[in-house]
Amino acid sequence: MNGDSLVTYVARSELRSALLRAVERDPRATAALHADLDVSQSGVYKTLDELADRGLVRESARWELTARGRLVADELDRQDAVEDLLDDEFWDDHDVSALPRRFRQRLAGAGEWELYRNPARNPQYLERWAIELFREADWLRVGAQVYYPRFARMVDELADRGVLDAEVVVDDRLVDEAIERYADGAPACIDERVADLPFSFTVTADLVALSLPTRDGVSDLDAVLVGSGEGAVELGRDVHAHFWGRAVPVEDYLATV
Repeated sequence: MNGDSLVTYVARSELRSALLRAVERDPRATAALHADLDVSQSGVYKTLDELADRGLVRESARWELTARGRLVADELDRQDAVEDLLDDEFWDDHDVSALPRRFRQRLAGAGEWELYRNPARNPQYLERWAIELFREADWLRVGAQVYYPRFARMVDELADRGVLDAEVVVDDRLVDEAIERYADGAPACIDERVADLPFSFTVTADLVALSLPTRDGVSDLDAVLVGSGEGAVELGRDVHAHFWGRAVPVEDYLATV
């Protein structure tokens, strides 16, 4: 293998990758695999033997993945997800290092991601989008670098009516800039804390939205990375827990300013 890892060995050959994934999807005999691939029968036999020699597949009544082969297939899927995620100019001018490394490592494999862009480059447009997206949520976990008054009012009202469970981490600079909002303390209906946030996020039972800063550290109001699926939501909850655990109650923070 010339020092290649098993993952690299498979990835370097289109046929090896195709056969490994075909066996993963549907374990079957050689003839059935050959029927699905645009390649010679001898090529299929030879490649299956190569994969078997390296402990990635085995043959009984049909070809199937070994445990080693399944791990290699999982890693190839993860690499494909990374490639799909990176296929956007968004990554040219945004600072993903704002997201702690242990979360970055999970990003590509955590559900389906799409980029929401603010075509009008208008903060009110983004606020309307957020209200429509999150107003039906049963619970919200929020990290806020920017104050959107209508969105905040919606969260306050839903939480006050008891139909929304909300935990909000507010960036300390935002509290400093809008200190009058906290003249009477934090809203009683919302569990709110203060921390130094490097980016904004919102998490519901269905999705997570990440607003990563630009390379110069500026909050970006024009592009939001939205992930859906169980893995994305789990990632979002873990991001929230990370900052929530480092945050202090609003009352404690206000006592220091």
